[in-house]
Amino acid sequence: MNELDTNDAPKLLNSIIGLIDQTRHVVAKTVNQELTLLYWNIGKTINDDILKNDRADYGKKLVRNLSNELSNRYGSGFNKRNLHSFIKLNTIFQDITIVHTLCAQLSWSHIRNIIYIENQIKREFYIQMAIHERWSVRTLQERIDSMLFERTAISKKPEHTILNELKTLASEKKISPDLAFRDPYFLDFLGLHDSYSEKDLESSILAQLQYFITEMGSEFAFLARQKRIIIDNEDFYIDLLFYHRGLKSLVAIDLKLGKFKANYKGQMELYLRWLEKNEQKEGENKPIGLILCSEKSPEQINYLMLDNDAQIKVAEYLTLLPEKKLLLEKLEKAIAIAENINRK
Repeated sequence: MNELDTNDAPKLLNSIIGLIDQTRHVVAKTVNQELTLLYWNIGKTINDDILKNDRADYGKKLVRNLSNELSNRYGSGFNKRNLHSFIKLNTIFQDITIVHTLCAQLSWSHIRNIIYIENQIKREFYIQMAIHERWSVRTLQERIDSMLFERTAISKKPEHTILNELKTLASEKKISPDLAFRDPYFLDFLGLHDSYSEKDLESSILAQLQYFITEMGSEFAFLARQKRIIIDNEDFYIDLLFYHRGLKSLVAIDLKLGKFKANYKGQMELYLRWLEKNEQKEGENKPIGLILCSEKSPEQINYLMLDNDAQIKVAEYLTLLPEKKLLLEKLEKAIAIAENINRK
């Protein structure tokens, strides 16, 4: 082999590897789409037959018999549990054009988790967020288990607002602050269950930064700890400074122990005005502030009109999670209160 051949060999190999990997990806995506459409058609065929016969016990017997026959012929992919998923897929998405769009962006494993979410708005939330943030199947399931929808600010908005923002996310790839911020934040991974200081809280977050960013959302990027700013020759420090790629905004986070206090708003406004003047770059949106407290003060927040503030968010953080049932009741109560306010 001459010198030219030797030098070109790695380049040639990498080129061929690229072609193989690209083709495998396309093939896998195509197979996923075709299988999902097959499952929808199987579900439709079974649903139509059950409706045609209209007998209470017919469906159960039909699924059981089909499962036995198909499993013997094609393997465990057509067991009774999977057949019920095919039926559910067709029941939830009766228009096949929706399924065409969906399976082009999510795998069958994603879709199988999503179809068992009964609430249509909540289901659409997880669809669009999974697509936008490119969640793995495992991440999707973790987000559902952690009640992300109920914790996201958008859940407390009127239904038409939620649907409009999800539609904008789907069509324009633009995420809103109400889709990006949560309340409460789960910080149980920090291990801070007894008494601790704000410094302990901040240090633990930095030590577990990867988990903290996972909880915050995949589009958050860490910039600085104790960001020093000088105003009137006086030093001020922003606890944590992040950048949100989707919102194209700096995000200043202030960590507080105990209940929210009214003066926290003025402090955050000062930080945001300074960031806007000194750190905001061309093409970026105005900075956003997140005040994280161990407990909110609903009346003070209401009087300060922070509930619908576009630039300053107030949220609780939990270092120790209550039982899931109690937490869900708390979140559902908060959503119900917000819905009553929105109706007035």
